[in-house]
Amino acid sequence: MRKEFSYGIIIYSYDNNEVKYLLLKRNEGWLDFPKGHIETGEDEYAAALRETFEETGIKLSTGDLDENFEYTIKYSFTYDGEDIFKNVKMFMAEINYNNIIRISHEHAGFLWLNYDEAMFNLSYNDQKNMLKYADGYIAKKEKINELDNNYSELCNRNDWHLSKNFVPGNGNLNAKVFIVGQAPGKNEDIQKKPFVGRSGKLLTELLENNGIKRKTVYITSVVQFYPPDNRIPDKNEINICLPFLRKQIDIIDPEIIVLLGSVAMQSLTSIKNVMNNHGKFIDNLYFITLHPAAALRNPANLKIMESDFKKLKEIINQ
Repeated sequence: MRKEFSYGIIIYSYDNNEVKYLLLKRNEGWLDFPKGHIETGEDEYAAALRETFEETGIKLSTGDLDENFEYTIKYSFTYDGEDIFKNVKMFMAEINYNNIIRISHEHAGFLWLNYDEAMFNLSYNDQKNMLKYADGYIAKKEKINELDNNYSELCNRNDWHLSKNFVPGNGNLNAKVFIVGQAPGKNEDIQKKPFVGRSGKLLTELLENNGIKRKTVYITSVVQFYPPDNRIPDKNEINICLPFLRKQIDIIDPEIIVLLGSVAMQSLTSIKNVMNNHGKFIDNLYFITLHPAAALRNPANLKIMESDFKKLKEIINQ
């Protein structure tokens, strides 16, 4: 069976606050998203960007793509008596609605359609499933952005003793796995991204060693401002920030919430002792393990976390 790989970009824009998607009219009569075959020497991003430019005239860079969105369609078909396996990976980017579209000779035109219009006019279930996934992602992105804007204003309180730098959660907004740490460290405070220091590198290794891509999960903390001197956030600080964490969980709507360490565990459950409960899946929602910082301090804790993440992989696969 011959294998073919294609890459493309779901292009969307806002027209009077309504999300609309760019769909291309193929000469064969059906609608499609900008995509095409990868060429020799290209990586998946270069292929997606080139195909989008060739088919629409829209010039994008890797930085224009949503860093945590991707969607893959796999299917098989027969052409001229040959069986072909097709793997199509799509990224996503927002553009200005007034952008000039220049279609290629492969297409008869283009349409900007809202979600309902696109779902009605698309011909294939794979396309519709992808659009449903993308539209849900965009809706969550709007809610998370609004929540983050409100959350970041906490630093203006008169009783504020944490950093003024807000560190937003990061990851796939449609994630099934939602990971909660304690609070940002110094590196996170500088880069304004969660788990980018030594603990973050270890967390990434633990995930990817078990077949879990970091970009497929969502990562945040109980408190999303750096506590000076890397101290543990106090009870008042946790209580101030906890409602925002709960709202994040409501928006992302994950299937599994991984609690890294005592602060995360005690903030969201009634359980008090991590060492007695690590590796357990509680209430069919919370998975408890140690914080990566504990594993960096003690090799024995690293062994525990490695075992826990193998159990997490089994739960995800179920």
